[in-house]
Amino acid sequence: MRKIIYIFLALWTLPAAAQDMPPRCWEPYLYVQNYGPWSLNNGIWSLPFTCSSGFNGSVEIAAENVENQGYAEYYINAGDIENGKTFFYTEPCGAMGAFCQYVSLPRQGDFQPPYSLEPIE
Repeated sequence: MRKIIYIFLALWTLPAAAQDMPPRCWEPYLYVQNYGPWSLNNGIWSLPFTCSSGFNGSVEIAAENVENQGYAEYYINAGDIENGKTFFYTEPCGAMGAFCQYVSLPRQGDFQPPYSLEPIE
């Protein structure tokens, strides 16, 4: 009986520990050349990645928002894009592919980015 209780307690505590960090990305993503592990710096989780086009960025989320899965809380930090930190996504791993696909599209004049929060003039 004690063994069953210990096994139950061990399995019950694992999900709580998994909530302490963002979801792990396991698969290759279209338009993404590679990505690194999550790291925590100053209360912000960051997942660096490189697009197939050579563009670098990172998926970021505040540590206090990690448990709020399914909301637009993950954002792309890309210093070379004028709308840095305005590309929001609800799923962190697929965000890399969606962003890399966006930056690989040819630019068409004054086209407003679809994920930008900047006002359209």
